[in-house]
Amino acid sequence: MSRESECREDVRRLKQYADELERSLDNVQSLCGTGTWKGPKSERFRTEFSGHKKQIKDAVANARTAIDKALKRVEKEEEEKKKTGTGK
Repeated sequence: MSRESECREDVRRLKQYADELERSLDNVQSLCGTGTWKGPKSERFRTEFSGHKKQIKDAVANARTAIDKALKRVEKEEEEKKKTGTGK
C-alpha cells in the first residue's frame, strides 16, 4: 500500500470517527431535553453541555481542516516524487 493510499484510509477513518462524535453529541442533546429530564441539575447540565458541545464541535471542525491539509500535503509530496523519479 502506498503512503498516499494509507493516508487516504486514515483520513476516511478519522472522518468517520468525527461523524460518529458529532452524532453522539446530537444524541446527548436530544436525550437531555426538557421533556426528558427536569429539575435544577438538568438545567445546569444543559447549560454546561451547550458550552462543551460547541467546544467539541469546534475541535472536530479544526481536526477536519487539519486532516484535509495533511492529505493534500501527502498528495503533493507523492506527486513531486513521481515527477522527480524518487518515488517507489
